[in-house]
Amino acid sequence: MSKPRKSSAALAAREKARAKAEEITRRNEELIELAAGFFVHEDQLTKIDEDTEQKIAELRMAAEQKKTTTQAEAMKVVGRMLETGESKKSIGERLGLSSAELKMYIPPVAQKSPEEN
Repeated sequence: MSKPRKSSAALAAREKARAKAEEITRRNEELIELAAGFFVHEDQLTKIDEDTEQKIAELRMAAEQKKTTTQAEAMKVVGRMLETGESKKSIGERLGLSSAELKMYIPPVAQKSPEEN
């Protein structure tokens, strides 16, 4: 058997190097595409979190508005109870509220009037 010539050995080496480079390039392109897909999903996760936080804030705002309305209605009831002449202490006992808790439900006008405790 004869030895391959240098030029054919160099040519084979170049072909092998070219094939290896093409494989590396192909894998690199595949990894770039996969990374791009990852970043798309990562952006979607961020958007989901932002949307969730916005909805939570909207729900909290709506809940606060409902609480304010309900608090005002409860204050009206306590005010009507006070108008009957019942003492604050008796009303607090009837409602199961401490005097500090009852104060949160006493309308501002009733708090200023000289009522018995």
